[in-house]
Amino acid sequence: MKRLYGVSDFIADMQRVTGEESALEAIMERGKPLLRKLLENPDCIPAEFKKRGAMGQGRYMIHREQKFNVNVVVWGPGDGLGPHNHDTWGLIGVLENELQEKRFRRLDDRATVTAARLEFIGTLRNRVGDISCLLPPDDVHAVLNTTDRNTVDIHVYGKDLTGLNRLKFDPDEGTITTFASPKYDNC
Repeated sequence: MKRLYGVSDFIADMQRVTGEESALEAIMERGKPLLRKLLENPDCIPAEFKKRGAMGQGRYMIHREQKFNVNVVVWGPGDGLGPHNHDTWGLIGVLENELQEKRFRRLDDRATVTAARLEFIGTLRNRVGDISCLLPPDDVHAVLNTTDRNTVDIHVYGKDLTGLNRLKFDPDEGTITTFASPKYDNC
């Protein structure tokens, strides 16, 4: 019987990729098919990391190192996050259910830290196996679980987002506020 590709395989492959590549585009290009392969294994993430956290959305660190980290986010029905950036490259793959994603492009010159003009690009319905690629400066999106079940995503980032000052956008008002992701539920 063929052994399924698991998280430890993915981490080893991403360590190889990030050791061989320095260009973010190349890391993402090589990492995307690896994440897709991981998403083919519905049991790659333990059940305890597929539930909502004490504060609602579940956030679990699976692997952390200087060049990349892997975490799981569980979005309950109605959970979401308005337009925001990541300040790092990212690959986000849907493991269970689906997630609505709205993509935006900044039109301003970024001269001010309190205001921005965003252009709405479009809405995606990301389903199991779909991967969203985020590369600054085009890393602004909003996500929402519009279903009645939990959605489980695997996130791979070039930085740990916990405590990282990022930007949240209000497209209607043209304003920016800073925020940082909270601690993970498992560490």
